[in-house]
Amino acid sequence: MGQFTFNVRLGISGITPTTLVEKGRNHVTMLTGNAAFVTPTPPLSRITAACDALDNANQAYDFNRGKVEKEARDVAANELKDLLRELAGYVQANCNNEKDLILSAGFDVRRSASPLGELPAPGNVRALVTPFTGRIDLRWNGVRGRLIYAVYMTAIDPLDPAGWNLLTQTSKNRHTVEGLTSDRVYSFRLQTIAAAGVSPMSDLASAKAA
Repeated sequence: MGQFTFNVRLGISGITPTTLVEKGRNHVTMLTGNAAFVTPTPPLSRITAACDALDNANQAYDFNRGKVEKEARDVAANELKDLLRELAGYVQANCNNEKDLILSAGFDVRRSASPLGELPAPGNVRALVTPFTGRIDLRWNGVRGRLIYAVYMTAIDPLDPAGWNLLTQTSKNRHTVEGLTSDRVYSFRLQTIAAAGVSPMSDLASAKAA
């Protein structure tokens, strides 16, 4: 039997730079101290910085109307849109299908009657050794329909469930892990999160930090 799902409506299509800045700042205001979303991804400080950058670029273009200023404004707008897309994925992944929680983050809601289900886990997960001290690069294949990926890490026996902890959530197909202990082995695995549900865990990948 079908079950209603509540999905984040991003609302950035055709938006003006001025309105985009206002939207970004509204998300920051509504997520600051929001107990339902305690670790926003990306961090609110990055969204604030992107809003400031677009606001400045937009004012420069309004003043001069030059090609260089327009290009700078458009680049800043695209960067802020990318951050808001990632934020929408984070909110979707952590809203527990509750409409009010989505609204509390400053997003609008669209409802669908598609049944809840699972997407596949990310495939081809790789933990890559780097020449940089305390750093491992993660890569994996994308999953169509995903909103965000949850990345988990352990520094002990991967068969011991007590060692696994959520490392980050990201909409990208890669992540750089830094600040690791040199000469120590770390293992990683992922889940795909979408409006349709949460996938099983991926195969794990391990590497020793330089």
